[in-house]
Amino acid sequence: MEQWFGNIILYIVVMICLFLTFLSMMGNVWLLGTALTFAFYDNFIRFNEEFLLYLFLVFAAGELWEFFISFFGIKRKNVSWATVLVIGIGTLVGVIIGTAILPLFGSVMGGVMGSGIMAFTLEYNKNSSKADAWNLALLAMKTQLLAALGKITAGVVMASMIVLQTLK
Repeated sequence: MEQWFGNIILYIVVMICLFLTFLSMMGNVWLLGTALTFAFYDNFIRFNEEFLLYLFLVFAAGELWEFFISFFGIKRKNVSWATVLVIGIGTLVGVIIGTAILPLFGSVMGGVMGSGIMAFTLEYNKNSSKADAWNLALLAMKTQLLAALGKITAGVVMASMIVLQTLK
């Protein structure tokens, strides 16, 4: 009976962590911390060191994916690092506004819209070409969406690994 209660608590925490991942609020970090905590609780029987290593590798892949796609995806358009930084700030502002307006997927859509609006504004102010501005905005939006989806995918894989490991 005690194992069922622990598993139910774990599943609830995993769902909350996934919700945080969709909100871009460190959900994957919390998933990793939850797995470590449960490993100590379970005396590393079901969540052994090998499982925790695989879980960490999925976590690291998701974080690296998000970082490299977000920053270097837009850099391939031969824009300055200052432009990449300002687009990143626009993405962050978009995530905050999107989360406030539509709490689950608003953060992803807000980040995409924030990066696109900021990229369009910067490029249009730079050379007054709507075509170039739209091209950069669409690239920024595509890379931001791809980065967010990669991190969410890593979170779903981590949650699935945790749940499946408890069923053994």
